[in-house]
Amino acid sequence: MSQSMKNKNKMAVTILTGFLGSGKTTLLQRLIMKAKESGQKVAIIMNEFGSFDVDSNLLGDDVSTQSLLNGCICCSLKDDIEVVLHNLYHKDQPDLVLIEATGIAHPVEVVDACQNPTLVDKVEMPTIIGVMDGKRYLERSRYTVQTKQLMEEQMLYSHLIIINKSDELSTEEKASLETSLQTIKHQPVLHFTQFSNIDGVEIPVNEALSLQAKHSHHHGIQSINYTFSGPIEMELLMNFLRQLPDSILRIKGFVKFREEPEQTYLFQYAFGVPQYEPEIMNMPLTIVIIGESIDKASIRNKLDMLNFS
Repeated sequence: MSQSMKNKNKMAVTILTGFLGSGKTTLLQRLIMKAKESGQKVAIIMNEFGSFDVDSNLLGDDVSTQSLLNGCICCSLKDDIEVVLHNLYHKDQPDLVLIEATGIAHPVEVVDACQNPTLVDKVEMPTIIGVMDGKRYLERSRYTVQTKQLMEEQMLYSHLIIINKSDELSTEEKASLETSLQTIKHQPVLHFTQFSNIDGVEIPVNEALSLQAKHSHHHGIQSINYTFSGPIEMELLMNFLRQLPDSILRIKGFVKFREEPEQTYLFQYAFGVPQYEPEIMNMPLTIVIIGESIDKASIRNKLDMLNFS
């Protein structure tokens, strides 16, 4: 190893944590712009729980992006993230690495992967930014005990907490969230916003937190990939969504509709709410479904009926 490499500054790392559908990818895009504006060279590591990568296709070609699929970087892909960080350090040498963890990842384990003994001279102690849908976080008791615990611990270890959809929160609900989050020992910075807007927000300097926590990762969470053969009926898709059980937490992917067969849409579904956004690239018509204890055969049968109707 050259002397210049030995003296190279460590890579700064920021981990984005938060439950499914909270707005992490939108925040990631904003952080990329913020880093570019300050003259930083930035690299991205994105983790998708399924085997089809949706989010990295949305970030553009001018950013070094590494996708980790078919698992969670806090468990089965923990060794992979160490390899990726080593490669980034020796080849791309970015100033900042942004890691978007899957929505079911525990931030403690992601930090642990970044602080492997072989990386401590290359990677700074990560800064953790927690992202939440404020309304859904207040309603977290409706989920399983395990899911509720994960949602809370994702915020518990964050230096900065982005509280999204603040326009939907009443004054009392905002106060309730502040009271709850201010009990966190290290007093994270709280930022109420919409669409992960971080204008004027100072990103906290990384600092060591007490990361002693029981890992509450969801071994019961599964994913399904499904590729459509062509455009589908929007009304049939809406009927499919209405019949989904509460155990389906998130759907993300690309679809075309027969009403407008040439237009590809980025389709997202979380907490019972579907969203469609026109996509200029001709992406594969694949969706990823994430949920707890999914009846995969039943879901696939219903998707086949939707696909071939």
